[in-house]
Amino acid sequence: MAPNVVVRSALSLSTLLLLATGAAAQSSAVDSVRALFAADQDVAAMSFAQAAVKARPEDADAHCALAIVYDMAERQEEASESAERCVELEPDVAEYQFIYGDALMEWAGQKGGLGALGPAKRGKAALEKTIELDPDNLEAYLSLFFFHMEAPGIAGGSKKEAKRLSQAIDQRDPAMGVFTRYRLSLEKPKDDELAGVFDEALALCGTPADSLGYAMAAAIGVAARVDSDVLAEQLIARLYAAHPDDPRARYYRARLWVMQGRNLEQSEEIFSAYVELAERPPQSPSLAGGRWRLGMVYEKQGRKAEALEQYRLAAELDPEWEQPREEIERLEKELSGR
Repeated sequence: MAPNVVVRSALSLSTLLLLATGAAAQSSAVDSVRALFAADQDVAAMSFAQAAVKARPEDADAHCALAIVYDMAERQEEASESAERCVELEPDVAEYQFIYGDALMEWAGQKGGLGALGPAKRGKAALEKTIELDPDNLEAYLSLFFFHMEAPGIAGGSKKEAKRLSQAIDQRDPAMGVFTRYRLSLEKPKDDELAGVFDEALALCGTPADSLGYAMAAAIGVAARVDSDVLAEQLIARLYAAHPDDPRARYYRARLWVMQGRNLEQSEEIFSAYVELAERPPQSPSLAGGRWRLGMVYEKQGRKAEALEQYRLAAELDPEWEQPREEIERLEKELSGR
C-alpha cells in the first residue's frame, strides 16, 4: 500500500475514535457502526464501538453499537452481553430489545443442545418485549415466528403460536405473510396446498410489495419442494415466464434444467451471468451456490477441469459448505486417475 494511502487510513481511523470519545458526536454510535459496515470498514467499526463504550460507559447506544459489531464478528456471547447492558440502561427502546433478542437467538444457535435453552428463552422474551414496544416491528415478528417453528416445546416453541404470528405478519406485510405460510405448509407438505401458496406468492412477485423478496422466495421454495416433477416443472416455467429477467427466476429455471440434464448451454449462460452480477436482488441464492451450479453444468458437459475450478471457488466463498469440498475431492481423484 502506498504511504499516502496508509496516512489517509490512519487519519480516518483517528477521526472515528475522536468522534467516539467526544461528547460532541453528532450521530448515534449504532448509525455510525452500520455506516462503517456498509463501507466494508469492519475493523474501524470495532474500534469505534469499543472506544464509544470506553468513553461513555453509561450510554445504551454505545453498548448497542458494540453488540452489533460483535454480532457481525460472530462473537455472539459478547454480543449478547453488550446488548444486555444496553437494555439494562434503556429497557424501553424497541430497537435495543430487538438487537438483544436477535443476539441471544444467534448465541443459542451456536451453543446448541441444552445449553441453548437459557439464551433462547431470554431471546424470546426480548423479542416479545420488542413487539410490545413496537407492535409493527416485522423483524421481531419474523424472528419469533422462526423461533416457534424450530424450537422444541421445552424451550417455548409452539406451532400454534407460529400460526398466530404468521397471521399477524400477513396483516402487516402480505409478501412476508405468504412466505410464513409457505414455511408452515412444509410441516405436512401436500402438493395441492403448496400450489395454492405458489399462486398467492406469484401474484406478489415483482411488485413493490415484494421489495424484500419474500414472495419470490416462497414461490421458488414451493417449486423446489413439491413431490411431483411435472408440477415442479410447471411452477418453475410459470415463474420464469412471468419474470424472465429476474436473476432468481432465471437461476431456478436453470437449476431445474441441470437436474433434468437438459438445456445445458442455456443453463451455462444463465449461471455464468449470475456469478458476474455486481448486485443480486433480496433472497437470491449465494454467489457460492452460483459457482457450484455452474460447476455442475460444466461437469455434465464433460468439462471436468472447469467444473473443478468452479467447485474450488464455491468452497472459497463458503468454507463451511461441505458439498463443494466433496465434489472437489471426488473430481481431483478422477482427474488424477486415482
